Amino acid sequence: ASSMALLLGVLQRANRLIFTAAAVSALAPKTVILVRHGAVNREAAGLTPEGLYGGDVDVPLSERGEAEARAAAQYVADEFGEKVTAVFASPMKRAMFGADRTVDALGGELGVEAREAFREVKRGDWVDKSLEEVTAQYPGEDMARFLGDYDFRPAGGGESVRDVQARAKACLLDDVLPAIGPGECAVVVSHLFITRSLLSFAEPSTPVAEISVPTASVSTIDFDGENAVVGLRGVKPAISAEDDARLAAGSAET
Repeated sequence: ASSMALLLGVLQRANRLIFTAAAVSALAPKTVILVRHGAVNREAAGLTPEGLYGGDVDVPLSERGEAEARAAAQYVADEFGEKVTAVFASPMKRAMFGADRTVDALGGELGVEAREAFREVKRGDWVDKSLEEVTAQYPGEDMARFLGDYDFRPAGGGESVRDVQARAKACLLDDVLPAIGPGECAVVVSHLFITRSLLSFAEPSTPVAEISVPTASVSTIDFDGENAVVGLRGVKPAISAEDDARLAAGSAET
């Protein structure tokens, strides 16, 4: 009888532990890991050295940008590992490269879910023009107005900040967050203005121009019920010293 009582006691304690672990897991936030693509090679895309491109031109990464993307991917794997259960990306090649490297770093079992909603802001007639050329050719249009007036759309079908925020946030709420459970992470590899737009979800009072997102940097947002809290902010993992010494700086829209 005493052996039976002891066994029942052990089972009861085990059940309590299992229940407690499940309850803690159910209360854990969902985490979205935001990764910007690495530096790009404008020349390879036929662009002028300072030409804007946004979501209109599928610019490839530079060699340094590829090294940056690999470093970011390894950082995500090292810091989040098995908690990552989904990887999303812009369909543009500069983002897909980083997403593929992230999947590789995580063990290769996940697929990449490309989403058009995560494409970079469309620049319209500003494409392949420097900021100085935009100001000269389109009176009243410049980057200051674009960043300050969230409803301003550049000539030729360009998108406004609010346009980008709307499509990015809709995909986050309707697609990304439902794909993961409490305590799990989803990675979104995208662009400067997509990352800014998603971070502004958690901090709507911060002007997008003040949200720093270096190339191949990692940021996180924890979603706990209706609360969204920024964790990491623009953390840029270092590339190897060998790559740093041999690779040119590269560039990217800022």
